[in-house]
Amino acid sequence: MSSTVQIVKTPDVLHGKPRLEGTRIGVLQVGELVREVGWSIDETADQMDLDIAQVEAATEYYDDHPELMETLRAQKEARKQSIADQSRAE
Repeated sequence: MSSTVQIVKTPDVLHGKPRLEGTRIGVLQVGELVREVGWSIDETADQMDLDIAQVEAATEYYDDHPELMETLRAQKEARKQSIADQSRAE
């Protein structure tokens, strides 16, 4: 990971999930776009208004912490399901 780009976790931003310092952009979001959706580093940087070093740092962190990313992905899916269930409530 680049020494100039920091991945941080702070309780008051993104509920403490890892993110790029100085942004509200989570590592999971960047990692999924690059690794799961197939966007290139350049495309991700352009679309998310990040620089290449930030995308590389987030992707490296994503790759280095697969268990954490799977936990975050499961939490995201559970939230989506909860919202869907509430929207169908009578």
